[in-house]
Amino acid sequence: MFGYIRPFRDEMRIKDYQLYKSVYCGLCKSMKKNYGILSTLTLNYDCTVLAILYMSVKKEKCSVRKERCSVNPFKKCLLCSCEGDALRFSGAVSVIMCYQKLRDTIIDSAFPKKIAAVLGRIALYYNYKKAVNAYPYIDDLTAEMMGKQLDAEKTDSGVDRSADPTAKLISKLCMSFSDDERLKRTLSVFGYHIGRWIYLMDAADDLEKDIKHHNFNPFSSRYEGDIKDTMKYCNEVLNMTVAQIILAYELLELHSFKAVLDNIIYSGLSYQQKNYTEMKYISKNKTEDLYNALDNETDGE
Repeated sequence: MFGYIRPFRDEMRIKDYQLYKSVYCGLCKSMKKNYGILSTLTLNYDCTVLAILYMSVKKEKCSVRKERCSVNPFKKCLLCSCEGDALRFSGAVSVIMCYQKLRDTIIDSAFPKKIAAVLGRIALYYNYKKAVNAYPYIDDLTAEMMGKQLDAEKTDSGVDRSADPTAKLISKLCMSFSDDERLKRTLSVFGYHIGRWIYLMDAADDLEKDIKHHNFNPFSSRYEGDIKDTMKYCNEVLNMTVAQIILAYELLELHSFKAVLDNIIYSGLSYQQKNYTEMKYISKNKTEDLYNALDNETDGE
């Protein structure tokens, strides 16, 4: 996963944000316990939301208590624990996807980054094997997704085909949260568009870098010299995906964490999208305008 799905803190009540953070810290501690201390390096926001959704849909009993931080033992923080498998499952997803993504980095990257990815896989191997032993089907799904992703990139596919493997992976993971057929269908659609949004957000975030280094990007075919025009198209595609996410989300039966999930779906997605696709270019242009103005003043003198 990539870590783009986050709450919008400015519109979140303090107690809801603390609850969200307690799941993040609880997931970190669970990963350290179940898969080893290095597994916590793969911890991300997307898997935290996956754990929250899992607990909410499956009605898992949770408790929040203060404990010492796994990373900083001098600090105490709120940690969420649950009776079910939400944290263990989400931790396995985080470790396995990171390990498989490093393989993709080895294939696609230049020598320095390739070496770093090889070393990363070696360091994570023990943690990865523990996660695979606990949830072998997650590894099978992720490996299948990575293979299809590579095929799509080799054939220079467009937006829909490029995003499809990640979308289907998250769809299948979300479907596993329930045995009820109607709810499974809703989770499948919700997960599909969440996965699509994650992939497209990552593509939009990397667009300028990928164009510069001639790397594959599903949006690069729209680039005609002005990155801002291409970003407008990125936002249009992402907005349509968010609309589908909301439609599916409103059909879900949630039993806990609703305020947290509402904030993430209704505010967090749009804020992250704007932050990664619009604001950095607006800020960049303002800085360039400032330097141009200073240059003009200097020239005038």
